[in-house]
Amino acid sequence: MFWILALTFSISLAIAGAVPISLDPSALKGFEELPEGRKALIEAALQATGEVAGMPYKYGGNGAADGGFDCSGAMYHVLRKAGLKPPRTSADQFLWVRENSKLHPVPLAARDITHESFAALQPGDLIFWTGTYEPDDGRLVKITHVAMFLGYEEKDGLPVMINATDGRSYRGEKVNGYGICDFRVPKADAKARLVGYGIPPGLAEK
Repeated sequence: MFWILALTFSISLAIAGAVPISLDPSALKGFEELPEGRKALIEAALQATGEVAGMPYKYGGNGAADGGFDCSGAMYHVLRKAGLKPPRTSADQFLWVRENSKLHPVPLAARDITHESFAALQPGDLIFWTGTYEPDDGRLVKITHVAMFLGYEEKDGLPVMINATDGRSYRGEKVNGYGICDFRVPKADAKARLVGYGIPPGLAEK
C-alpha cells in the first residue's frame, strides 16, 4: 500500500514539475538478486521519498523538519537509516568512501555508462560530481554533488539514480526535490564532472 500511495502522489507531483517520482524496488532489474545490504540500502532510499514528498530541494536540508533535503543531507539520512555512519557533506562523504572503501575514478573521456570505467558500478554505490557549483566553505575536495546509483529500470532498461536535486531530470522532465532521476554522465563541455563512485563503507556484501 505504501508504494502505491507514494508512487501515485509522486507521479502527480512530477507531472507538475515539482519532484522526482519514486519506484517500487521490483521496478529495478535484478533487485532480488542483490546482496541483502544493498537491497536494504536501496529500500531505505526509496522509502525516504515519502518523508519529503512535495518538498523542494533545500540547501543544507536534512529532511522534513527543514522543508526538504540537499544532496548530501539525503544520503546522510538514508545511509544512517541503513545502519551506516557517514559524514554529513558530499565532500566528506567522498573522502569517507575513498579512505575507507574503494573509490572507482571516472575519467574525462567517459561519455556514458557504457565506458569501461563503469564496469564495477553496482546498485547502492554512491556517485560523486564536482563543478555543479563553486564551493566557498574551505572543503578539502571540491565535490559538490552526491547521488546513489539504483541500477536499471525493468520497463526500459535505462539507468537511474536517487538524489536531492534542483534541475536534474527524469525521462526528460526537469525535477526539484528528492527522488528518482536519470543517471547521465555530463557532456564534454559541461562545467560539472562525474569524479567517481564507490560502495559506502560498512555496507554488507552478503
